[in-house]
Amino acid sequence: MKRLSLILAIALVALASQAQLLWKVSGNGLGRPSYIFGTHHMAPSTMIDQVKGMDEAIQGCDIVVGEIAKESMASPEAQASMARAMMAPMDSTLDKLYSPAEYSIVEQVFNKYFGNMGVKLSQMKSLKPNAISTQMQAMQAIKYFPNFNANDLIDMKVQERANEAGRPSAGLETVQEQVDLLFNTPLTEQAKGLLEVCKQDEFFQVQSVALADAYMEQNLDKLLSVMTDATQGGDSEEAMEALIYSRNRSWAEKLMVMMPERACLVCVGAGHLPGSQGLLQLLRDRGYTVEPMQ
Repeated sequence: MKRLSLILAIALVALASQAQLLWKVSGNGLGRPSYIFGTHHMAPSTMIDQVKGMDEAIQGCDIVVGEIAKESMASPEAQASMARAMMAPMDSTLDKLYSPAEYSIVEQVFNKYFGNMGVKLSQMKSLKPNAISTQMQAMQAIKYFPNFNANDLIDMKVQERANEAGRPSAGLETVQEQVDLLFNTPLTEQAKGLLEVCKQDEFFQVQSVALADAYMEQNLDKLLSVMTDATQGGDSEEAMEALIYSRNRSWAEKLMVMMPERACLVCVGAGHLPGSQGLLQLLRDRGYTVEPMQ
């Protein structure tokens, strides 16, 4: 589950067109085109102005579709559900999942990121390992964006601009589905993943920068390569299937129902776009024309 907060989306398509994050979907009986935009969950909203065709996509859509509808994620019920899911059972806190030596490794890396904030791992040991891991991975990404502002990020800003233009929001997944994906996998597997991330912390810092570089360059080929290259610490085929490919197939089927009814602006992690199992190619395989916005 490593780097989940950074890479939810990217895909491989025609080589000459890879410096592109916004794509138009047409044909196959659609009366009007829909659009697909690859986001990075830590990128600043100012990057919107670098994306070709974004204003056209916002004005041309009837609805903006995120991984989760913005309103759903912001609801008190969703926040409470997420908070509950992040907490480990009393018999499975971090100090019980690890040997003393393993706990020390995790503690050292955790303190590297949060020690200057006065937060100690002993205060957070009741959190599930994935809750710790995603926060540390987020801190790695934030280092790439020194002016990081959690309230001014690109994926939320696109939805906000569309909402301001009178376009409602919808989601491809429920809050519970994402909670299950993030936090309801076996705790022993979560613990193993967090320990591995901590053991290779410096390497994953470099990889985090490589992912952010690829995104800012709007280079989907490069992004996919970093995600999947085993020699560079990329995710295994099993992890890619769970985090990316299976979700892409589900989303493609849902979009085939949604797009004929209303022109959609779909905003998902850039890692879901590229590759033979990426969302762009899956829609091509189903008869749609998918091309970069100019």
